Amino acid sequence: MPIFVVHTNVCRDNVPVELLSEATAKLAEAMELPVKYFAINIVADQLMTFGGTTAPCAHCSLNSIGSFSEEKNLQYSKLLCGLLKKHLGISPDRMYVDFFDMEPQNVAWDNKTFKVLIDAKNAKTLNEK
Repeated sequence: MPIFVVHTNVCRDNVPVELLSEATAKLAEAMELPVKYFAINIVADQLMTFGGTTAPCAHCSLNSIGSFSEEKNLQYSKLLCGLLKKHLGISPDRMYVDFFDMEPQNVAWDNKTFKVLIDAKNAKTLNEK
């Protein structure tokens, strides 16, 4: 259920659609999760400053269930900062990335919480043994 949200002062007209597909593919690979669960949301045209200037900047969040550690967050940070530099021209020193580890009972998809989905998968795996 990873959700990557970017708030940026970059104009919507300067946000290439390729950023969405590339972020999805690269995050899915890095996090070792199926693409079908990823959501990417770019919120452009925001009134923002960073370091006292309105030069291109961003505040990002990456939410997921059980996908974070100090080592992984460093990997994700490098990946995400690289994507935003490449596609939006935002320098890595002009953005923050927050990592949020969500509890599976607090996230729903397809009319079920992820706790229900994980429990069902675990039960199926036990029954197959």
